[in-house]
Amino acid sequence: MNNQGFQAHAALFLVATLYGINYSIVKLVTPEYILPFGFIGIRIFLGTLIFWLLAIGNGDGIKWRQDGWRLILCGITGVGINMLLFFKGISLTSATNGSLIMTLIPLFVFAFSILILKEKIVALRLVGLIIGLLGAAAIIWQPTHSLSGNPIGDLMIVGNALSYSLYLVLVRPLMDHYKLLTVTKWVFLIGLIFSIPFSLKEVLIADYGSFTSTVWWSILFVVIGVTVVVYFLNIYAMKKSSPTLVAAYAYLQPVVAILTASLFFDEQLAITHFVGGALIFTGIYMVSRFRPKLTKDA
Repeated sequence: MNNQGFQAHAALFLVATLYGINYSIVKLVTPEYILPFGFIGIRIFLGTLIFWLLAIGNGDGIKWRQDGWRLILCGITGVGINMLLFFKGISLTSATNGSLIMTLIPLFVFAFSILILKEKIVALRLVGLIIGLLGAAAIIWQPTHSLSGNPIGDLMIVGNALSYSLYLVLVRPLMDHYKLLTVTKWVFLIGLIFSIPFSLKEVLIADYGSFTSTVWWSILFVVIGVTVVVYFLNIYAMKKSSPTLVAAYAYLQPVVAILTASLFFDEQLAITHFVGGALIFTGIYMVSRFRPKLTKDA
């Protein structure tokens, strides 16, 4: 492995690790110290501020008549709905459940690619999508309710995965015409505007005087580590490696999340986690392994 290859692997490993730890870090803060929408309001506001400061002098304008509608949808799905549902959902369910359900994203991307990008339907990939959804259902369905999972929270994580998957499909054409930082700053600003009606009240009623040092460090980790650092590491890795390698490391996230939750937060694993996880990863393999080329128009 050459030096550039090692650096790409290191960057992707760090991204997966930060994302995986994030599931448990969020639960340290919400809902005990600040309600979920309040936390996400702080994250989106600070993320927007940072990305706009970094974009000063970027000199890349948006063609609003041509791409404005797509950019607005990207802000709503990629930041607004996506983050609101994730923070609310993970506050209700377990980090283990959340991390496994989020691996459905490649399957949902495949479904939206068929609907929006007119990607060719392949029977084996369709079967993989169904198997993955059955895996998510196995995780969500907890008849004894003896675990820390919550069906409502699990369904919110599914909604989060759906929203983010739609964003990934919608944003791809924008990345072909604009700089990544330009798209990101506008996506965050639009997401911030969308989230204000949901998050403002919870931001204002939070008792910031009760925040411990652990809470402040957790907020800093989410804003800097999971929002800004991960963004730049992903860009760096995509320039140094293949999309296949980037996607493969995304599947490391639930491993990190489950280990963190089990070792430090006393979350217990059940047979449904193993069965559901196996079905999800089988579905992911079937969808990603047999990937047809997009048509020229797509």
